[in-house]
Amino acid sequence: MEGDVDKQRRLALQGHMSGLALQKQHQRNYNRWLSRARTEDLSDIAALKALYQSGVDNCGRTVIVIVGRNIPVQLIDMEKALLYFIHMMDHVAAKDYVLVYFHTLTGEHNHLDSDFLKNVYDVVDAKYKKNLKAVFFVHPTFRSKVSTWFFTTFTVSGLKDKVHHVDSLHQLFTVISPDQIEIPPFVLNYDARENGPIFPSQSSGL
Repeated sequence: MEGDVDKQRRLALQGHMSGLALQKQHQRNYNRWLSRARTEDLSDIAALKALYQSGVDNCGRTVIVIVGRNIPVQLIDMEKALLYFIHMMDHVAAKDYVLVYFHTLTGEHNHLDSDFLKNVYDVVDAKYKKNLKAVFFVHPTFRSKVSTWFFTTFTVSGLKDKVHHVDSLHQLFTVISPDQIEIPPFVLNYDARENGPIFPSQSSGL
């Protein structure tokens, strides 16, 4: 009996050690990506204005904006896109943050491949996952909702409870004040057409 207990303890210890080894290997891999992100010229990716830091949400968490229509997937180096994401996010992810993804008017040439997204999720440091508190998916389509469900159910299940589909900017502004988020003009125009003006003009009474 005791022999079995010793064996179980030994196997548990080995499993724990291998887990620590995997964590260290992952950290070394991330640090290599981070080092590259800090030294490579990523100005062409920055110029797309597809990923940027905005203000804070109603809970004081940093808001990061991703503009789907500004990502020409077939025309850019996706490895450089990952490097830019790490360059932008390494310091942000050290504390609580939220992502706002504008799916507005995206086409097939803007849709990020699920393998790429899985790669991003696998590469980034643990703090990215721990401190990401919400993903607001703005102007989703039926197809994007289905794709998101499959991705968060079977690929990165840790994200599932954090994704919130937002059909209008009015909904978004219940969690992020309008003065705390920079929204592209085409998104504002689209939302006004689909959902009406965000701030209805008020009669002056004159």
